[in-house]
Amino acid sequence: MPSREAQLLLLALAGLSGPAYFLFQIQDQKTFRSILFSALVSIAGFAATKWLLPVVARKTLARGICGKDLNKKGTPAGETPIPESAGLAPAAVFLLCIICFELIHYYDINSLVHWVSSGFRGQLQLELLPDSWLVDYNAALASIGFMVFLGFADDVLDIPWRVKLVLPLFAALPLLVAYSGGTGVAVPKPLQAALGLPGFLELGLLYKSYMVLLSIFCTNSINILAGVNGLEAGQTFIVACAMLLHNLVTLAGHAGSVPEVRDGHLFSVYLSLPLAATSLGLLVFNWYPSTVFVGDTFTYFAGMTIAVAGILGHFSETLLLFLIPQVFNFLYSVPQLFGLVFCPRHRLPVFDPATGLLRPKDAPDWNLVNLTLQLFGPCSENTLCVRILAMQGACCALGFGVRWALAGIYK
Repeated sequence: MPSREAQLLLLALAGLSGPAYFLFQIQDQKTFRSILFSALVSIAGFAATKWLLPVVARKTLARGICGKDLNKKGTPAGETPIPESAGLAPAAVFLLCIICFELIHYYDINSLVHWVSSGFRGQLQLELLPDSWLVDYNAALASIGFMVFLGFADDVLDIPWRVKLVLPLFAALPLLVAYSGGTGVAVPKPLQAALGLPGFLELGLLYKSYMVLLSIFCTNSINILAGVNGLEAGQTFIVACAMLLHNLVTLAGHAGSVPEVRDGHLFSVYLSLPLAATSLGLLVFNWYPSTVFVGDTFTYFAGMTIAVAGILGHFSETLLLFLIPQVFNFLYSVPQLFGLVFCPRHRLPVFDPATGLLRPKDAPDWNLVNLTLQLFGPCSENTLCVRILAMQGACCALGFGVRWALAGIYK
């Protein structure tokens, strides 16, 4: 296996090279400059996350919010207390980034570029933002911030998982109440012909119910595909990059000139960019061998952000294609999650100190982590994480392939 630094570099290049290419294919200069400014803020967010994480880790360790790495049990590394709730750092930086985006967008981006390039001289021109845009943006900020709070409360109070399952419902309420977008869907062409449905179907409250269910699923799906160094932050980074690429491909095409389509994808970019940047900053410390645990603070924050980006970007169907491993892991875990099969507190594989490899239990837990070990055999924790993340990347690529293959046929 390559060195730790080389693995992180390869992951960053694989995730960000596509979005970087399509950013420079955007023809509209106002859109391009707006995203470029957001990218610069996100780069600062990456640096801020790297700086803040050790500070948060020291504080949580001093307060006893720490744990031991069960996947290294029986070795000196398995006896070392590791700070938990490290997700508080990237979550805090992320919220600051999107607040900065909102401040930037009060000004005309072209006048802002001129003001900066002229050495901060001249007068900035204000941008007239639609009230609906501000309401949606602040609702997204409130929902994500609420989920960060609930995640940290879970890390501290150890909330039962049956309660965790419904926590995103409360966090999604600000978004649900303030949502001002459409509540209709384009009906797939095969269903139009088979069932005699119109091309566009207004769902009303049913659509808002779907928004809540998607928020609950995304938040918990990141939380239950976990337990391996780098897995939670790694899958978040890959999905964030896939969403970013999807948005930029759309903005670089004809749809980028249609305001109704462009604005939703721009909104999603403003969430995906800092999510990818702060997750990468977290991976610097959480990649194998991890010096911090992300905690439910991060998994809840990441899941809610992904859900909000998909909902307000109006590509929830494509988002589910990016989340195929999470969908499969949830369905495969249902017997244990709902008590049909015994469910231990930690659904982790067994570590063999003699070989340094992980293997499934004699009666393996029902999740993707253990299934991967059953299918491919015992391996190191680092290799296991890389295999699952490679699967995540392949599913994201499949999602793009399915969209391309069904373009003009499905809808």
